[in-house]
Amino acid sequence: MREPSYHPAQSYLETGARRIGRIRRQTANRMRDMRQHWKNIGRPDPATLDRAIVDALRDSILSAPEGARLSTPVDPEALLRGVARKLVERSQADREAGKEGVVYAMQEVVVGLQVRLLQRPKRA
Repeated sequence: MREPSYHPAQSYLETGARRIGRIRRQTANRMRDMRQHWKNIGRPDPATLDRAIVDALRDSILSAPEGARLSTPVDPEALLRGVARKLVERSQADREAGKEGVVYAMQEVVVGLQVRLLQRPKRA
């Protein structure tokens, strides 16, 4: 049996609030590094991709006649082309605003779309 004063080295003897703060900092650092890696390889981050998908879907719905907007089917190919167009527009707008615009790689955008649209959600 272990001594009552025994603490494993990985517990760091920290309080609950300090542990939560450390985990949040580690997660934030990991996500920042991941977003930078995606930017370097030309893949849009999930939030940017979601905004581009919503913008393209909105444009597709609004392009239908006034009375038939919700009953007109959405063409998947046109939707994907619209997503690509919206990503390029966002990148150009960033450059015009003085920010560093991301140059998206077509293959990485395809991978991002597959991850975002074609994989089953974790909670199914």
